[in-house]
Order: sequence, then C-alpha cells, then structure tokens
Amino acid sequence: MRVKLVRSSGNPIIEPRPGHAWERKATFNPGAVMDGVSTHILYRAVNEHGVSSLGYAETVDGEAIINRSEQPVFSPEEPWEEFGCEDPRITAFDQGYYVFYTAFSRRGPRIAMASTTDFKSFERHGIVGPDLHDKDCALFPRLIDGKAAMVHRVAPNIQLEFFHSTEQLRVSNPYWNDYEKHAEARSIMRPVWKWEEQKIGLGPPPIPTNDGWLIIYHAVDSNSVYRAGAALLDLENPRRVIARLPEPILEPEEDFEKVGLVPNVVFPEGAVIVKDELRVFYGAADSVCCVASTPLELMMEALREYS
Repeated sequence: MRVKLVRSSGNPIIEPRPGHAWERKATFNPGAVMDGVSTHILYRAVNEHGVSSLGYAETVDGEAIINRSEQPVFSPEEPWEEFGCEDPRITAFDQGYYVFYTAFSRRGPRIAMASTTDFKSFERHGIVGPDLHDKDCALFPRLIDGKAAMVHRVAPNIQLEFFHSTEQLRVSNPYWNDYEKHAEARSIMRPVWKWEEQKIGLGPPPIPTNDGWLIIYHAVDSNSVYRAGAALLDLENPRRVIARLPEPILEPEEDFEKVGLVPNVVFPEGAVIVKDELRVFYGAADSVCCVASTPLELMMEALREYS
C-alpha cells in the first residue's frame, strides 16, 4: 500500500511578516516538539541580508498559531554562526530540550547544539560532530543500551553515532578525527530510489513506535527536487533498517511548494504524534512553514509491508 501525508487546509501556517526585518525574506524548516497539549516550534527565519535566525511559535491544533515571537529567540552570536543559525531539530531529552541546528560560516555548514527548558533562553554547547560539511542532525529521545545516539548527514548518506554522554558529541572528541574515512562505515541509510539519488538527510528526530524507530527523511533527486520518505529502524539496534517505503510520502505539488526562494522543495523537520495522528511540520520552497498528517497506524501498516 502507498501512504501519503495529507496537507492541512490552513497551509502555510507560518509566513514571513514584512514588518519584522529579521524574518522578512523567508520563514521555513520548522522543528517541533510536543509538551502537554502544546506543540512548540522553532523555525528558520531569513532577513533581507540572507542571514538566518530562529523564531518561536506555538500551536495546539497543529494548524492555528496561538503564540509567535516578535523577535528571534536564537540569533547568530559566535564566529561559527556568522552567516546564520539554520534548520533546528528539537529533541525532548534529560528533562529539557536539545536543539541541533546548522551553524553556517565561511567554513561552510557545521552542526551545533544548544539546550533550553523554556524556548526563551538557550545554552550554547558549540560545534558538535566532525569538522566537515555536515547537516541534518538530531538526538534520539532516549538512551539506547545506555548510550546517547545521534543521527547526522555527511552527504550523501545518513550516519548514526553512539556516545556515553552528550558531552562526547563535541568536535574536540578524537572520535571525529579523519571522519571522512569512516563516514561510509557509519552510514545507516544511503540513496536507493531514483527520487533520492542525489542525497538524503534526516527530517525530524527519530520517533519511537512499537514496531521500531520511525524515520522521516528528505531526499533529493538529480533535478534537485526535494521529497519526503519514511523508514523504520530496529528499536534495540537502530543501525538495522527494518523497512523503507519505495515511494515518497510527500512531494512538491502545491504552488507554495513549487515556487519560492528554492523551488520544488518539501523539507520535513519536525513531527509530533497527537491522538494517534502523525503530524509532520515541513518547509516549503525555502519560504514558508507547513504541516501535513496521516494516522500513525496507516504509516506503520505501510512500513510493515516492506519489513
């Protein structure tokens, strides 16, 4: 069977506000996490100079925004963020929230980590991962065999790493030395289908289900069209891919996904489960934030067919 995410009739749910210089050009790629009845969203906001910061928004029904920051809640401060803080992914972990984001500088994209308890104040933990062009990073929401597990992407594959603590994720860890030589061995997913032949990357942080870790990811074809796919990893050994859908679950179809700063892009980055419904928050055409959903059981049923 084929499963496709159903777009909200309220899309886009977050758009640029002309009166706010820090997000005048674009608002996209939203990370999301559930806390009680509310979903907290951090989204990438781009000013007229092309520099990105992070804005905050809150929704209860997944569509209507009931609270939105007037100013960025997280802005470039460090040299390694000189060109922007981009594409946040949020994991509830250790009585707080870890935010992994792309720190962009003249050296290129690196993955960086921050933490917060209230989405108002953040503690920066600096660059993590290898000193290479790296993106699409997130932490698993719980320890696996007593270790913290981190997914990231040194193109074109998705890699998985294990550490005894989040402190060991730092770029100074000798583990990352000569990482390019080891990236292939640490890859858990590689481009397979024609619609993902250029590269793939993690979307939202992995989602635990009874069947395994649900992975929503983005994929780029040879024409630079971005689509979303789904896969399932083993709960105890997430290096093992149990199932992977051969067709995308979301692809550019609407005008706001086909036309924008970067055309033909759907970029999933946040996901929550509400009353057995999977809600996926995504950026469209690098311009606006949207949401699409499907019953979780329908997604799992489709994945079981390929396990």
